[in-house]
Amino acid sequence: MQRRSCRPLEDRRQPAGQVVSGGAIAVTRIERSPFYVVTGLPTALSKNIDSFFDLCLARGYSRRTIRAYAFDLVIFFRFYRGRKKAVPSFAGVDFKTLIDFIHQEKGRNAAPASINRRLNTVDVLYRHCFEKLIPGTMAPSTDPTRLRRKRYLTMDAKLGIFPIHAKAGRTFRVRMPHHLVRALEPHEVSAFFETLKTNRDRAIVALMLISGLRCMEVLNITLSDLNSLSLTLKVRGKGNKERVVPLPPKVLSLIEKYTETERPSYSTDDSLFLVQKGPRRGRSMTLEGLRGIFRYNRVASGVSHANAHRFRHTFGRNMAASGMSIPTLQKLLGHNDHRTTLKYINLTLQDVYADFEKAQANVNSLYGESI
Repeated sequence: MQRRSCRPLEDRRQPAGQVVSGGAIAVTRIERSPFYVVTGLPTALSKNIDSFFDLCLARGYSRRTIRAYAFDLVIFFRFYRGRKKAVPSFAGVDFKTLIDFIHQEKGRNAAPASINRRLNTVDVLYRHCFEKLIPGTMAPSTDPTRLRRKRYLTMDAKLGIFPIHAKAGRTFRVRMPHHLVRALEPHEVSAFFETLKTNRDRAIVALMLISGLRCMEVLNITLSDLNSLSLTLKVRGKGNKERVVPLPPKVLSLIEKYTETERPSYSTDDSLFLVQKGPRRGRSMTLEGLRGIFRYNRVASGVSHANAHRFRHTFGRNMAASGMSIPTLQKLLGHNDHRTTLKYINLTLQDVYADFEKAQANVNSLYGESI
């Protein structure tokens, strides 16, 4: 079958000054599986990458994940080629290659999380191609410091946290700094909401702020996912994992106002949120369209850091500060790992002192007047 392709895609997720450019290695969108290919590489390597992407799709990975993998590989192979005319053999990648790649990415001010994701992409592709680990990234079996096959990282039955096994044979990673989740303050939320012009936009932001949904979870909502009688909403999260979350009356009211007054009635699209203007009116909103709402209203409100995911962070912070348990918050946010949820716990000195005083009162009651 003739492969039909369009112009190479630019990595729009790169910060200013870090746009991937130059050279013939690029990402191209095609009409059939695997939907994205990396061009400008040796034929054998390109076929291996295509089969790797096909395998990822078969395992249930989304097209957006494949796209992210493709851009990771573009960045790596442009580095690996360097100033040479051809890309060296992928089999020649070793520990030193990855070290040099890390130094380059740090020089480009890439975030540690981005560096680790790219290292992981190279690691899994190498294992797909050669069925072994990248040389030098795994300690020999005789090394006493080598990780055991199963290692309990944490377990706390009271918190509902269960054993997590460390995985042996993983590529080394860059140390990740611990950053507290930055949420919006009440006056910033109010200023942002005042600039929203439509019930559709208010409903979208409310689903993130009051229900804690991600961008794609909002866009994936269909009319049949709403249950106004039980006040619940079915959500499809990462990996197409479904969960049911409460639908507060305030959010439901905004959604009903939108569907009754603004949603194009002639549309046969089952998606809840549709485009309201222009040639795509009546079709499902895209991620770019949703981000455009926040981009415009950030300027209008003067709240420069009010991006879409910040409202979800604000939901998590507010729920944690209100005393919601970690397992419940983890369920609502759709986190696989409780450690991600723990980032929302930002105790102030007043919180610590209040809990200390409460605990001290219980301790004092045990001893009475003896101390």
